[in-house]
Amino acid sequence: MADGVRRRPAQRRSAERVERLLDACAELLAEAGQEALTTREVARRAGVPIGTLYQFFDGKPGLLHELAMRQLAVLMARLRERLAAAPVRSWADAAVLVYEESLALRRTVPGFLVADFRDTGPIDTGLLRRVDTEMAVRLHDLATGEIGLPPLPDAERVLLVAITSADGLLRLAFQDSPDGDPATIALGVRLLRAYFDDIAADAGIK
Repeated sequence: MADGVRRRPAQRRSAERVERLLDACAELLAEAGQEALTTREVARRAGVPIGTLYQFFDGKPGLLHELAMRQLAVLMARLRERLAAAPVRSWADAAVLVYEESLALRRTVPGFLVADFRDTGPIDTGLLRRVDTEMAVRLHDLATGEIGLPPLPDAERVLLVAITSADGLLRLAFQDSPDGDPATIALGVRLLRAYFDDIAADAGIK
């Protein structure tokens, strides 16, 4: 139970309840932040007994982890849609694509991924690391397996640096602007391109 998930729903009704719990968790995160997030309020808003929440999750850590995994699945699906329409040919292009889709989801999806988690107050650093690492693994698998890019050297570390940097860029961009400051967003694109161009040049890859 390292991820805080006690069990997975086996029946449709249970699955629907879990989805409502995750929706309520995301809404509360977006509205009030982590410090105001309680399991009792999540259950109340989701319209399920508090005992049902604890059947599936150990509490806030489990809810946040499962929410992050759901949002990550949404991001991966969006990336595949974009790639089907316009394939990328370099790690820099792939990084910008992830950044752009993360930005779009940040604008439209409550509690989206780690960017919002970091914005909403203190959070377990172990949870952040697990989510970031899972994201790094999935992105590297997508890039090397489905896009056909060459593997990165020290891939997990390289991608964790990029993910953490992109989170910071998004936080800064949205700090004083509900839609994100365009100049900060543009600088984020330049930073990611320069970073991956430099990594690729050192490794002799595209």
